[in-house]
Amino acid sequence: MKALVIDSSASCMTVAAKNGDIKASLVLDMGQKQSQKLLPAVDYVLSQVELNSSELDYTALTSGPGTFTGLRLAFSALKAIELAHNIPVYGIPSLDAYAFPFSSFEGKVVSVIDAKKDQFFAAIYENGKAIVEAADTTAEKVAEKLNTDKKILLCGPDAVIFTDELKKLNASFNITVFPSQPLCTESLFTIAEEMIEQKKEPLADYDGPVYLRKSEAEIKLENSN
Repeated sequence: MKALVIDSSASCMTVAAKNGDIKASLVLDMGQKQSQKLLPAVDYVLSQVELNSSELDYTALTSGPGTFTGLRLAFSALKAIELAHNIPVYGIPSLDAYAFPFSSFEGKVVSVIDAKKDQFFAAIYENGKAIVEAADTTAEKVAEKLNTDKKILLCGPDAVIFTDELKKLNASFNITVFPSQPLCTESLFTIAEEMIEQKKEPLADYDGPVYLRKSEAEIKLENSN
């Protein structure tokens, strides 16, 4: 299939395209400059697999939770392609996408993004299924859902940071973590195509990012009222 996918849930954004078996990906770890670089990155990966946006079968993205700005940028870029060429956009929960490569792990998989202010976006999986849904939570609350008699695999862009937090709470946890995580865009390709095969609906026009936390602007507005 011909596709374009974006993972923008964490501070490091990844854009990838495929044309059959040919793939190209680009990682943007540039802070606020991502807003300037996303569209050129989309053009670049599409050119590397010799595609125009009008030729795509689908696009997909991590739909949240994650960074406010990154998620909005990805939604805007892919919704623009949808509007221009009627290309469906598939939204995949960020933590599900990060956990997907480890669905056969014999133990519990904790998928995590650093949400700052001593909080984390986290979910827990077992046998490829979520057993604790995504939440804006703390390491302490996640630790309460884990035990020392089962293996624990931590994944996601901030798995290493979260490992340190869990070990401070309980040094007996049997934790596996990889310093280098697999590209989430590979999961997005696979999951989106499974959704297409199962005839699941793409994002509707009104669908936007999934936020588990209010923005700073919303919090300030509430406090002022």
